[in-house]
Amino acid sequence: MKYTVTIRAKLRDAATAKKYHDEVTTATKAAAKEAGDLTHAVYLDPNDRRAFFGVDTWSSLEGIQRFAGSPQIKEFFAKLFDGEPEVRIWVDSDWNQW
Repeated sequence: MKYTVTIRAKLRDAATAKKYHDEVTTATKAAAKEAGDLTHAVYLDPNDRRAFFGVDTWSSLEGIQRFAGSPQIKEFFAKLFDGEPEVRIWVDSDWNQW
């Protein structure tokens, strides 16, 4: 089973967020992939420079919990986001799709 994780948040500082995000995700990419992170995508709201929407696809629920629970990732979120992000875990449905 695959798990889709969504993160909605307000960036702490839109001007420096990309640089910080890219540095941290480059440094943690191998660990994330080892934990089961298959894809990582970031979307931004063209009308609100601070609105962040991240989508990751994972192969393991345990991997999500282990990776997201690490002190390094908690520190990353605290520096990147203004307040707690809304994090949701989704699973595929058998509903019609296109």
